[in-house]
Amino acid sequence: MESRRLSDNFNELSENVRSYIRLQMDLLKVSLTEKLSLITSALLLSVIFFILFLFITLFISLAFIFWFREHAGPLYAGALIVAGFYLVLGVIVFLLKNRLFVDPLVSKISEILLEEDEDENN
Repeated sequence: MESRRLSDNFNELSENVRSYIRLQMDLLKVSLTEKLSLITSALLLSVIFFILFLFITLFISLAFIFWFREHAGPLYAGALIVAGFYLVLGVIVFLLKNRLFVDPLVSKISEILLEEDEDENN
């Protein structure tokens, strides 16, 4: 009789361990899904703001070109000034690409991936 109780306890323990492993796997899936959705939404938001910035920059550039034509000189001269400005800006951005883009992106993704869940701390 005693041995039967012991085997029942082992079976129950085995079931509890399997259940615990399944729950941990489910928690891992939910946590991974949450982190991937945060990263995806941050990247999507960045792309939307970038496209908005491009349109604003385009219209400001066109406005400057037409203003320059009205007040200072020919249309092509205004376009060359804008192109030169973007060339200088592009070189500066290229030289500072790690500090401006790579480092903040890596730090934000690391923050999201390495963030501990509030439930794990309690």
